[in-house]
Amino acid sequence: MVDKMAIKQVSVFLDNRPGALSEVIKHIDKFQMKIFALSIADAGEFGLVRMITEDPEKAVKDLEDSDFILAKSKKNTEVIAILITENGNVSQIAKMLGDENLNIEYAYSSAVLIDGKLAVILRANDLDMAEKNLRKNGIPLLSLNEIKKSFE
Repeated sequence: MVDKMAIKQVSVFLDNRPGALSEVIKHIDKFQMKIFALSIADAGEFGLVRMITEDPEKAVKDLEDSDFILAKSKKNTEVIAILITENGNVSQIAKMLGDENLNIEYAYSSAVLIDGKLAVILRANDLDMAEKNLRKNGIPLLSLNEIKKSFE
């Protein structure tokens, strides 16, 4: 049996105003936690910040203790990290998933670089099936531990 590669991301709702993102990042920095990937989505008066941190449980606890509002649905907390290669570029990955009737709900780039290859963070409507399909097609997936090692 193959371990699931789902990574917990931290998703925070913020007011859409200058300085709001800085306040969140300051709390992450306070514990000297690395942020490996970051996405900001604008939704009018508020935004949704999604992050892959080196310790998502600790980040969630600190942010909640500081009265930030976190998105906690599975859709907002579980993603996979895909290493983009010559045999698995973004268009090929999108086609593989689409051919299996899997929808990419969102994706964002990361600061993860392994052997000159970049990792993309992805959320599909059925994460388990997406992972299974990508593995079947030889697409490398990364665990949080593998991401952490790339920053050592």
